[in-house]
Amino acid sequence: MMNPELQTIHQAEGRADLDSLLDSLLSVLRKEIEVYGELAQAIALEKDVLRKPSLDSLHESNARKETCILKSRLLEEVRSKTVGRIALTLGIDEGGLGLQSILPHAKGDLARDLRECHRDLRLLAGRIQEENRRNRSLLDASLDGVRSSYQFIGSLLGGGPTYMDSGELKNGHVSGRICSERG
Repeated sequence: MMNPELQTIHQAEGRADLDSLLDSLLSVLRKEIEVYGELAQAIALEKDVLRKPSLDSLHESNARKETCILKSRLLEEVRSKTVGRIALTLGIDEGGLGLQSILPHAKGDLARDLRECHRDLRLLAGRIQEENRRNRSLLDASLDGVRSSYQFIGSLLGGGPTYMDSGELKNGHVSGRICSERG
């Protein structure tokens, strides 16, 4: 059995290690909030690119988003390693360990700051998802317009059958050719 004084010192050292790791996690989460804020802004700006597209603005928009995604992946790796060290310090399984599981081990201002980061990240994720949904709607509407134009031009150029298999005249379909094949 360990001497009570040594056990208290060991616990204090463990707490200091945990607080240091939680500080590191907080730092990474704050950087992630910054990067996801940049991504949310890039996606919001993308709406204007989709409304008035140009090849240069599209490339610029994609590059801005790709940069944010690369930054977020790097931060995700750092966060994952930090969470692994926290799990090791707490003596719990890393699999499925999330911020909600870590929060009860944080104390004081550190716990408050981690909760705020968790809330901010959830809000940013929702904002990004909503902006992406809006941009997708714009793209879907544009794609529908392109498909309709393509079908219309195809029907003008291709002609197609005028009569159904039953011998009846097909109604409602534009058929014919724009150009005459006669000389």
